[in-house]
Amino acid sequence: MIGMLKGSIVQVVPAALTVMVSGIGFHVHIPAGDEVHVAVGQEILLHTVLIAREDSLTLYGFLDPRQREIFSLLIGVSGVGPKTAINILGGMEPNRFLDEVVNENINYLSSLPGIGKKSAQRIVLELKEKIVKHFQRTGQRVGNITEDAVEALIALGYSDAQARKATSGIKADSVEALIKQALKEMH
Repeated sequence: MIGMLKGSIVQVVPAALTVMVSGIGFHVHIPAGDEVHVAVGQEILLHTVLIAREDSLTLYGFLDPRQREIFSLLIGVSGVGPKTAINILGGMEPNRFLDEVVNENINYLSSLPGIGKKSAQRIVLELKEKIVKHFQRTGQRVGNITEDAVEALIALGYSDAQARKATSGIKADSVEALIKQALKEMH
């Protein structure tokens, strides 16, 4: 298995790089958006995962080793393949993803690219205990009043979009105060 690559970037395209290592150019898929952090000619160290299929060898690379760990966890979930996993990583910050899985935030997870409600539930079911054990995530959220208020408004029958629009820009010290203000905004 190819666990890391260290070399010079010779090509940058959306969601992929070509890295020259000892005269060999490795085409590496990366999370979308990470290509803006690199440039041709730059020396780079990528943490990688090689996926071997019957008809292909595909290399996935990550600037952050935590992304590689999450990628490996995600591809272990039934129904989540490497393409979906790399798309998920392109749309989120790793620590937030870990916290949202531990907190069983299905709405957040299903908003990620390629993940529906059933897939989000499966991710929580299959990964929550592994994340708690491996990453020592406690499941306690700090300063996430807005997400709690959005979830409460959704439970009251409002759409995700309505709840997010109503809570945006409101400053409150508690979930209850934020919900009251948001309800006033919507009526």
